[in-house]
Parts: sequence; C-alpha cells; structure tokens
Amino acid sequence: MTDRPDLQPLNEALSDEEFEELDRFLCSDATSDETMMIDTLDGYLTAIALGPTPLPMSRWLSRIWGPMEDDAPQFATTSQAQRIVSLILRHMNGIMWGLETDPEDYEPILNTITYSDQSKEYLNGEMWSYGFMEGVALAREDWQRLFENDEVMQVLLPIYLLGADNVTQKQKELTKTPALRENLAKQIAPSVAVLYRFWLPYRQTVQERHVTTTLQRTAPKVGRNEPCPCGSGKKFKKCCGIASALH
Repeated sequence: MTDRPDLQPLNEALSDEEFEELDRFLCSDATSDETMMIDTLDGYLTAIALGPTPLPMSRWLSRIWGPMEDDAPQFATTSQAQRIVSLILRHMNGIMWGLETDPEDYEPILNTITYSDQSKEYLNGEMWSYGFMEGVALAREDWQRLFENDEVMQVLLPIYLLGADNVTQKQKELTKTPALRENLAKQIAPSVAVLYRFWLPYRQTVQERHVTTTLQRTAPKVGRNEPCPCGSGKKFKKCCGIASALH
C-alpha cells in the first residue's frame, strides 16, 4: 500500500473540520514553540497574498514553523507532511480568491481574550497582526512604496500598532488598554481591503513580468536529490519538494 495523503484540489476552500485539523497540528507536539498558530498564520498568509510581490513557497513556508532550522515540524509520515502543506496552500489560495472576489468581505481569523480583573471578552488582533508584519518583512523593500504613502500608511497603522516590534513610546499609548486594542482589531478587515486595492495594479504588473520571464527561462529544474534552493541545507525532496505531489 502506498503512503498517499487524502488531498483536495488546491482551489477548494478549507472546511471547518479542516481548519480544526490544521489548528490541532500547529498546536501539537510535532511543532516547536516558535510555530505560528492559526491566527498568526492567517495574518502572515494575508500579507503574502495581498502584497506587491508574488513570493514562491520556498520563500515563506519554512518561516511558519519558526526562524531556525531546528523549528521544522516532526512529521510522522510524508503523507502527513503533504496533507498539512496542502491545507496551508489551500488556505492561502482561499484568502487570495476571497480578496479577488470581494475584498470588502474579508474576515481575519482573530481570537478573543479575557483578563483576570475584568469579565468582558475582548477581540484580540495582536497575533494576527504580528503574522501580517512577518509577511511584510519577507519583502520589506518591495513594501517601501506603501511606507512612503502617508495616506495608505494610516490604513496600515492599526495592524502596525498591534503587530510591529519597533513601535514608539507614543504609539504604545494607543494600545495601552484592552478597549483600545480591540478597537484597532476591528479595523483590520477594512484595512486589508484598502491594502489589497493599493497593491493590486503593482502586483498585476509584477505577475505579468514573472510569467514572461518564466516562459523564456531555459535553466533546468532542481533535482529531487539536489540541495533545496530555499537555503535550508536539506535535499529538495525533503524540504520544499514535499509539496511537489500537490501540483
């Protein structure tokens, strides 16, 4: 019997059960303490999906597990690895499809939080925003045009305040209470719609150039036993090549 995962088409949205399956794996002992949780992952993938530069999977997949090579998950089988990567790719594609269809209908995956001295439950966008800023960091230079646009930068500000590491003391004042942080979290969805529309023309131009370059490229493909081009030091078949069976 062959060890084959039960894979769905990559353009098929995740079901509630599949979201729970992915969430369980991210929280499991198979992953490191640095692995993104489902809300952080959602923010991370959203930044990649709407950003100015289409990024290859080899550029962003490993960061989900953590910043170090030792953070790579301990998959029980190749089948499990392909299954989890498939779920991640399908969620990424679902975000892209949703933004292309109706960016105003976008809904981030946010958690809620309660504090010991309060009974009220607050919407928590901090980990989603942290994931989004990690996605921005993958192509920070490409995002520079946005950072130089004061009007659009105001749209990014709620996400930046909740998720960036280098906020000023004055900016910290804008997040010092749960109510203030919840208000910023409520601004994430409309901010994403504006950011998507801001980058759309630029992204389309980059994609057109990429297609042209790809059609003209004559370099050989990476062999399964060759070093992975993502720089992990592993063989391609045991790193980004795991996803090759998904295409």
